Amino acid sequence: MNSNLVIRICLVLLVVIVVMLLWQQLMKASDGMKLVGFLIIGGGLGILAVKFLLPWIGDALGESVYSSGEKVEQDEMTKAAACISQGDYHGAIDHYNKMLDDKPDDPFPVAEIAKVHAERLHDPQSALQVLGNHLQSKDWPVDDAAFIMFRIAEVHLTHLHDFAAARDMLEQVVANFPNTRHSANAHHKITEVEQAEFKFIQEQRAKAAAASAEAAAGPEDEA
Repeated sequence: MNSNLVIRICLVLLVVIVVMLLWQQLMKASDGMKLVGFLIIGGGLGILAVKFLLPWIGDALGESVYSSGEKVEQDEMTKAAACISQGDYHGAIDHYNKMLDDKPDDPFPVAEIAKVHAERLHDPQSALQVLGNHLQSKDWPVDDAAFIMFRIAEVHLTHLHDFAAARDMLEQVVANFPNTRHSANAHHKITEVEQAEFKFIQEQRAKAAAASAEAAAGPEDEA
């Protein structure tokens, strides 16, 4: 049983006992003392109600509003974060999978599993497989489908430097969700992909040129 609940129950019982004892004493007192006693008891009960009873009711209402599934989600997120901090990346994936089992329509754990594969396990192909399988597994709402597709494009861009695949996924977002904020964001992201591709090509050319210059200078240094 929750320790806070035990403490509150004990406090309520204690208050009830004290009130009953005071009530018995008041019944024997004069009318003037009864009035003073009633005022004191009423004021004390009011203070206790504000301090303990109302927060207790608020907690109970909060628990009724938030489903047990959301509690499970928070617990599993905390456990997954703890696993990541300890280097237990497969353990983190297990906890995200439990979140997904509880809320299969939530794309967040899907994205987090893919993130662990790509960033922690350095396995972007597995990340793409996770994202692709979930994208094809059902008819996702527009926002969720676009969310997963953007994650796929991000893996292609950031971890594989596959600019063509990233651009293709973003163009699918534009085609599938025209005249939406997702389409506008995809257009903007395509521009970023093109800029990143140009920068990457320039860096590769610079490296190739430096390598050629070093190779050409080698024989001269030996001479």
